[in-house]
Amino acid sequence: MRKLGNLISYAASALMLSLMVLTVLDVIGRNVFGHPLRGATELTEIALVVLTFLLFPFLALRSQHIVADVADSFGSRILDVLQILLTAVLGALLFALITWRLWILAGRSTAYGDVTSSFGFQIGPILYFTAVLAALSALAFLPPLLKFIRRPAEAEPTHQQSIL
Repeated sequence: MRKLGNLISYAASALMLSLMVLTVLDVIGRNVFGHPLRGATELTEIALVVLTFLLFPFLALRSQHIVADVADSFGSRILDVLQILLTAVLGALLFALITWRLWILAGRSTAYGDVTSSFGFQIGPILYFTAVLAALSALAFLPPLLKFIRRPAEAEPTHQQSIL
């Protein structure tokens, strides 16, 4: 699991570096030479989609997604457990819905032969890849739920992972 996490981190870092270099080259080309880098917007859009959906399952599996601890002021263990369960169920359902819709959209895009405007990349495979990552995100929300179902006493919330 740690090696997979490292691999995802390296891939995300490489994508971020590529986006930064692409943006710098595009700005220099636009402002110095009067010609933007051909396809920079297209590549940026694709890279941002892949980067975002690449990180969702990683963050969800490690419970590092943003959490608003509304129930903290009450200090109730029951409310904390309900928050964990609600986050797991809603996260899994929402990403399952995203997966379903992306898969349909990818099928349509493939059937129509949709391509990007600058480089002519086929859009269908990109959408299928995004749908698979969304499905992994849906699955990544399930471990806290499964842990609670197996052993409710071990499902004690950890507030160290909360951001808000």
